[in-house]
Amino acid sequence: MKKTPSVHRLSIIAVMGIILLSGCLGRSPSTRFYALTPMPQGQATSLTEIPGRNPSVGIGPVKLADYLDQSKLVTRTGENRVDVADYDQWAGSLEDNFSNVLAENIGLLLPTDQIHIFPWRSSVPIDFQVLVDVFRFDGRLGEEAQLVVRWSVFEGRENKLLSVNRSSIREPVQGPDYTALVAAESRALAKLSQEIVAAIHAAGRKQPGT
Repeated sequence: MKKTPSVHRLSIIAVMGIILLSGCLGRSPSTRFYALTPMPQGQATSLTEIPGRNPSVGIGPVKLADYLDQSKLVTRTGENRVDVADYDQWAGSLEDNFSNVLAENIGLLLPTDQIHIFPWRSSVPIDFQVLVDVFRFDGRLGEEAQLVVRWSVFEGRENKLLSVNRSSIREPVQGPDYTALVAAESRALAKLSQEIVAAIHAAGRKQPGT
């Protein structure tokens, strides 16, 4: 028996509806992108200036632990368990973002406009160089962010080691999502910047002619 035109049209509409519905159900969530941010300029209270100095500071190299060298955000659900987000990613290189924000913070805190990020030209005069190894930079959603680094300060012209330090910084997360986690990570990076600037000031006061 032949189908009537109306029954045929209904069959086509039903098939199209099934196709559209399956497409909607199978659609992946949109990827969300995040970036660290420097401390607000109004909150960057500089320490006493190094006498007679507008120091030139070189930032880097900054080296990330292998598990951090990826585009996706990393969290912890236990001390020995790392989770990688499916749809939450860094907006670019985390290493570059970390270095740039660290440089911005240090420039605000010293204060100086002579901040250079590795690699810089060999002709650029550097008073202090800061090397950073990042062992941990993650956190638990809704709980805390943690930053663990080893960092060193060198006298730039003679490449003399002035200070070796280890920082372990915990910062409460003020919300349940990744946006709150990244904000807490930015605050942790600001605290690291303050520790580095304090070391640069201490080294600067010991330099000849200061």
